Amino acid sequence: MQRLLALAAVLCLALATAGQAADKDCLDLSASQDRDVESPSGIRVTVTGRNQCQESVDSGRVSFTVKAMGRDGVLGSQRGRFGPTVTAKSQVETKVFVICQPDQVKSISVEKN
Repeated sequence: MQRLLALAAVLCLALATAGQAADKDCLDLSASQDRDVESPSGIRVTVTGRNQCQESVDSGRVSFTVKAMGRDGVLGSQRGRFGPTVTAKSQVETKVFVICQPDQVKSISVEKN
């Protein structure tokens, strides 16, 4: 009986890990500076997640880091995540605020964690 429970636990863990990997693989991220908001303490960034797969993605399990890049490297970064589920072939957006010197920002990047 203990072997059966141990096997069931291992299978559940494997399925959960596979689901998380699929969620990360399905969601393509992009980021752009939101020019509608100006602040001397940073920039607001719109992050878009596009589901490229045929099944829904639990986007709350996919976290990301936005980086504001300057001439000499990273000026600031902010972690974030999406809230809702992203249905097949659709997209979701969220906004994050990155504390940095806005006049020195040359580009923005986003990467999955």
